[in-house]
Amino acid sequence: MDEIGILFFLAGLAIVVTIIHILLKQAGREEYAYLVLVLGITIALIKVIPMIMDLFQQVESVFYLY
Repeated sequence: MDEIGILFFLAGLAIVVTIIHILLKQAGREEYAYLVLVLGITIALIKVIPMIMDLFQQVESVFYLY
């Protein structure tokens, strides 16, 4: 997935998580609302961590940090 696709995915995920969080909180299900937030953050990290690892590998190769 390219960089623009990741940005759109993360923006869409944030919108969906926010809407679900608000609906659950208004319904009195605060524990599920926070669970949705944690799940959203976890999904976002799973998508972003490989890109961060690639960035560190590129920096390492540029500065020859073996």
